[in-house]
Amino acid sequence: MAATTSTKHVVLFPFPGQGHLASFVEAARLLRRTLPGDDVTITLVSTPRNVAALSASSCSSFLNFHALPFVPADHGLPADCESLSSLPIPAFITLFEAFESLESAFDAYISRLVADDEKPVCVVIADVFVAWTVRVARRRGCGHAVLVSCGALGTAILHALLRNLPAPPPFGDDGLLRLPEHPEVELHRSQISSVFLLSGGARDRWTSFQHRQIRHGYLTDAVLMNTVQELEPVGLAMARRTLGEQVPVFPIGPLVREDLAADGDGSVMRWLDSQTPSSVLYISFGSQNSIRSEQMMQLAVALESTGRPFVWAFRSPVGQIDGRGEWLPEGFEARARAANRGVLVHGWSPQVRILAHGSTGAFLSHCGWNSVLESLTHGVPIVGWPLSAEQFYNAKLLAEEWGVCVEVARGNQPESSAVESGKVAEVVETVMGGTAEASEMRRRVAEVQELMKRAWAEDGGSSTTALREFLRATRLQC
Repeated sequence: MAATTSTKHVVLFPFPGQGHLASFVEAARLLRRTLPGDDVTITLVSTPRNVAALSASSCSSFLNFHALPFVPADHGLPADCESLSSLPIPAFITLFEAFESLESAFDAYISRLVADDEKPVCVVIADVFVAWTVRVARRRGCGHAVLVSCGALGTAILHALLRNLPAPPPFGDDGLLRLPEHPEVELHRSQISSVFLLSGGARDRWTSFQHRQIRHGYLTDAVLMNTVQELEPVGLAMARRTLGEQVPVFPIGPLVREDLAADGDGSVMRWLDSQTPSSVLYISFGSQNSIRSEQMMQLAVALESTGRPFVWAFRSPVGQIDGRGEWLPEGFEARARAANRGVLVHGWSPQVRILAHGSTGAFLSHCGWNSVLESLTHGVPIVGWPLSAEQFYNAKLLAEEWGVCVEVARGNQPESSAVESGKVAEVVETVMGGTAEASEMRRRVAEVQELMKRAWAEDGGSSTTALREFLRATRLQC
């Protein structure tokens, strides 16, 4: 008779978007630190290209990897497409649907993993976009949790909007939407992504996919959320009310990247070294979206009018082929370089290192949740320009509840997102200038930074406590 083993398994299954992967890698780092020893294996599962990229990175030292077979062309995807970074936004739904085809291969992997264990302890921690993994976990006697890489308020609002589709949201005469599930929340039409306002085509596919994942999500054992109890009491209460008592919610954030690998030739960091403390505006709209060409022109004009130094993680305008030049004022980049006043980063930007640098004074951001947490962890206030999804609600939280952000613009849809350079310049000065408002914002940022730090205190920090409760509930820790 074969000898049984007592190894405990944690299997992480992120969806391959940059923010999702970052949260899962940091969750793995946290689990490895909390569960030392040889009796717990932590494995990240994905498709071959994603596994190859992650295993070659700095996270490979504390993670095991398993690649599930996946042929993009079988799903009408480009041959090398296994992540969102390889696709335009309208095509995202094809990759979401394609990942559902991985269930059989994932089931076979989990079956083999626990086959030699008499009383297996295996917990699958899955992305919200692969919540279907709960069916595999149930078949194989494993625990299951969903890791939400977004904040609690944004997640609760998106969930309510999605659950009510395909009916469009009912706006009042004042242009405001009041959610029946959360009557305390009021949203303007400009804070609703276009996918909720359209009908037919990709919207119907997106709605069907999300409804499937929502149904699976209600069957999970727990929800892990990348936030802090003290920062989002209202949002967490909304999430818990949505899920009910049967699915506990554990806030274990902030999950913020520790990878401080240098930029390619080090030029960005050397340029930051030459600037005065807290003087530089860092600009990034994330890895998957961008603003329109006319918005880009207005932003560039505003930067020149303020004269403030900047680092701009530059992506081509939304809907445009990669390139440069015609979307900016003539000679803009050359003038900024010649005056030592600005750097445009074409390609990958070392965001964490930039935000951690003493010369960085503010972050003009799309308010993606990972960017929000990275900025506040390093004490950098935010100029908000949300573009889609829960980013609108993140900006709302940052500005209205935390007082660490001023929203400068909203969205990148032609009909609802006109931007004027004068307003951009005014908001940048409000956040970075010598005004009482700027001083108060910096004070609030420092408070939030300290609160997030205390959440991971060994002696009773809220996130420390939440993680330990989750590990006990799943038998990963006694």
